[in-house]
Amino acid sequence: MIRTKTADIRLFYGAEELHRPSRSNFYSRLDSVVGDWTQLCEPLRGAFSPLKDGRPTDPVVYFKIFLVGYLENITFDTDLAERVADSLAIREFVGYGPCEKTPDHSSVWRVRTRLSQDGNLGQVFDAVVSLCARAGLIGGQETAVDSTLLPANASLSSLRCVKTQISVQEHLRRLSEAGEKPSVSNEDFVSPSDPQARISKKGTTCPRGMYHKATCVADFKRQVIVATHVSGADEPDPEAAIPALESAKTVLESNGLKLRTVVGDAGFDDSKFHARIEQLGAVPITNYTEKTGGKPQGFTKADFTYDQDRDLYVCPRGFTLKPEGLSKGNTLYRSKRKDCAECPFKASCITGKDNRRTIGRPIHEQARVRNIARCHTPGGRKALRRRKAVVEPPFAHMKRYGGLRQLNCRGSSRVQTKLTMAAIAWNLLKLVKHAPQPVAEVIQLALGAPEQALVAICGELGTLQAALEATLKLNTRAGAPVQWFSRTQLGF
Repeated sequence: MIRTKTADIRLFYGAEELHRPSRSNFYSRLDSVVGDWTQLCEPLRGAFSPLKDGRPTDPVVYFKIFLVGYLENITFDTDLAERVADSLAIREFVGYGPCEKTPDHSSVWRVRTRLSQDGNLGQVFDAVVSLCARAGLIGGQETAVDSTLLPANASLSSLRCVKTQISVQEHLRRLSEAGEKPSVSNEDFVSPSDPQARISKKGTTCPRGMYHKATCVADFKRQVIVATHVSGADEPDPEAAIPALESAKTVLESNGLKLRTVVGDAGFDDSKFHARIEQLGAVPITNYTEKTGGKPQGFTKADFTYDQDRDLYVCPRGFTLKPEGLSKGNTLYRSKRKDCAECPFKASCITGKDNRRTIGRPIHEQARVRNIARCHTPGGRKALRRRKAVVEPPFAHMKRYGGLRQLNCRGSSRVQTKLTMAAIAWNLLKLVKHAPQPVAEVIQLALGAPEQALVAICGELGTLQAALEATLKLNTRAGAPVQWFSRTQLGF
């Protein structure tokens, strides 16, 4: 027999009739893991007015609303306000009753703007990292660093020339009429809507666009993000990563840990970057590429042997190249003209107009040499293999669920706020997943015993093993089947 569902439309409902979120609900577990939200959100209080002369603007309420936006994959404030008002579980998580009016989209947008201007959201991020450290989710032995481009809320067609204020279309038309090669650079053009956005492109096949660059530092143990930073898209990865690594060092040291090993891909193969990491007291391990230079059919830099004791290069024919000055952070090593004058390989070896060979060696080249040696050790190869599984999943998750695939905000400060909020939500997800649960909750989920009895048992006996044995005896006497579970379920 088919029963037709009819709508239950009543004027009044009792409070006991409303559906209550279970203790296994994600937001309930998040509440139990974090504990004191007021203390966590205390740095945000400066962005709110101390006067009680309007609608309540509790930083805890709006911070939880922003978390919901990330966890529910909601990027627009209008959709976020509707979702908060529609869900009983989210209402209870935020602190609103079934009949209370929740904040509308204009309030959510206004508070988000205040947080971007106040800049104290980073202190909340540091507090969340401390929670992860106390839960044992951060090892502090190895960290991975990586950067990615975030599409900005700006277009190439809106660019204006800094000097003449003409549009990019007019600039290209004038170059075409003059018979010159069309070119558009970040030094000459800027976006009026987002001046911090820069012209760049992803890889070699994607077209150019407007981007911001995001850098994250993640710990190897549980992929917890320990630092973030937003920079210009045209800034090289090694330079963009230094502020994030300095922040990571400070955060780790505040939790009794150290920045020991920094692992990166070939984009961080820079001797200056390696030297800076060593100055921070850490060990860099980055993949590398052979930088040859010169003509393909002639002698390259790799064909010349560097003599560290004498500080000179030796060419394949045995002639020496001695240091002669500096240029752009490189020491220039030059050969003698008389040595190159009678060399049969002169045409394929000398690339410049000068009649002698010149080789540039970065000042911090020895730091790069040490890094290359570490890459060939078993520990270095293992760290490079694990790097992708540590720092790239957070970026993928942020882009898919955190609204970073296409930014809907402008300005580096607001992009930094969005990135920091996404990193906080990622760390809280890790905290809920890996943090040990309270004893009473673990036994309740495993055996299904009444909560009051479990709390009494745990309070009297005080240990997990004793509470477990006592609960098993109670269930056995009541005729309930004995259920066994693993150490992971118990939070060990």
